[in-house]
Amino acid sequence: MRWNRCGWFSAVLVAAVATLPAARLARAAPEAGAAAAIPAMTKVTVIDPPADDRVLVEAGLRIRSELDAAGLSNRAVTCAGGVGSVGCDATSSAAAIALSRQDGLATIRVIATLPDGYELHRLIRVSGPAGGDDPSVIAVRAVELLRDIYLDIPREFPNRDQAKRQPAPPVVAARPADAPSDQLQLRIFLGAAMLSGQRGLGPAVAPVIGIAVPIGRGLSLSGTAAGPFDRLVANDARTSTATTTQALVTFGARYELHFGRVSPFAALATGVHYIRLEGNPSPGVSWAAAESATTPLFAFGAGIAVWLRRWLAATAQLEAFYTQPMTNLIIIGEAVGRAGGPSLFAQLGLAVSLGER
Repeated sequence: MRWNRCGWFSAVLVAAVATLPAARLARAAPEAGAAAAIPAMTKVTVIDPPADDRVLVEAGLRIRSELDAAGLSNRAVTCAGGVGSVGCDATSSAAAIALSRQDGLATIRVIATLPDGYELHRLIRVSGPAGGDDPSVIAVRAVELLRDIYLDIPREFPNRDQAKRQPAPPVVAARPADAPSDQLQLRIFLGAAMLSGQRGLGPAVAPVIGIAVPIGRGLSLSGTAAGPFDRLVANDARTSTATTTQALVTFGARYELHFGRVSPFAALATGVHYIRLEGNPSPGVSWAAAESATTPLFAFGAGIAVWLRRWLAATAQLEAFYTQPMTNLIIIGEAVGRAGGPSLFAQLGLAVSLGER
């Protein structure tokens, strides 16, 4: 499938380049003494990215490999001033590809010169979660962007000789990312949570929902609500039992790193923990008290997100939280459990990003 696409793409680009010298020669013919020879042109110029950016340097090499595989001649050019500066004229080739970083995001710029002299510009930014730290992803995106330009070549240009054409305005397709200048994206997490205390207050399972809003440089604000966690506890003699119900709400921040599709993160949070103990009447025992407590908590932990799509990730997270004060569960004078000293809170589920990563 890849070779079919590359072969078709090569035919379109070669046809566009083949007509470019003739069109320029026709415009130069009326000038007296004009030279008839046109220098040989390279189809695609790849501008060398900053030498200190290892990811972009490798991406530039991969771009040239992709072009070689498509049968397109190409060259690498070093331009301190960028595309359009002296010695970096994009019109000397059928197309030019330049890689750079803007606000920490990998940026791909493609300029293509059409046979009639028009220039088409494309500019996209690739965030870390979308592959901005993966040279192979950047290279594929750059070549696809070049292919898209040649699919957009206009077929007719009315009044071609009556007025001077203005270059088409750049089309910016910026990828939302975790940078202050980009559009903020809301991530919603849905899954199952496990909550476990100490001294007999064993694990209980309940649904959990969470949200996260990236604020830039890997930081996100987050919030979580989980519950109810129901669990049966009993004294050592098993003569008395009680049902515990727990719930918690947290809000805090997390710091996320991006390694291709994998994003590990660390989290800090605060919030409140609710627990209710309700006695279960049993034969010969009249104890059936009900008590509840709500206490503040402090939580810390870590997790990992694996991006299955640009908008969907599988997420796992484990946190420990402490409450102040700790909550001891007492049945007829006997401690049957403790919450918040610390308790473990685990989450597993799917995160959906409202907007492309």
